[in-house]
Amino acid sequence: MKWLGVGFAMFLALTLFPQRAGELVHHHASYIEEVDGADSNIPFTVQYIDLDKYQSVNAYENTFTTMPEQGGKLTVKVHNKNSTGQVMLKVYRGTEEFGYTDVKAGTEGTRTFAMHDGRGVTGDWKIYITSRDGQVMNLQIQAGQHDE
Repeated sequence: MKWLGVGFAMFLALTLFPQRAGELVHHHASYIEEVDGADSNIPFTVQYIDLDKYQSVNAYENTFTTMPEQGGKLTVKVHNKNSTGQVMLKVYRGTEEFGYTDVKAGTEGTRTFAMHDGRGVTGDWKIYITSRDGQVMNLQIQAGQHDE
């Protein structure tokens, strides 16, 4: 009976993890990854959020869809114009979320994304910004696609 359990465990291991030890696993589908930020002055090929000014205690949300022919990178910029208090920026692509990034008072936070295979950025995106303490946020938001 013990050997039956060991045999079944080996069968599952080979079925679920067919690659050999030391062999690289290659992703067959394109996936998105966050990359080093872009220069703040890079012009966008397509601008999805154009210097949206937002002042409220409620969270900011905006959605848009990117197409590969519009550029190899997507950059989101948030200028926190408050003199005190930080905000948190979260970016989603479909159901995948990229976590929060803090943007301190008086600074600009930038997040840039690219497809791992170098093709243009695709997908349905959502930008979500909230404060840590319920303060009135004073934001200026931009998002767009570009090449380098």
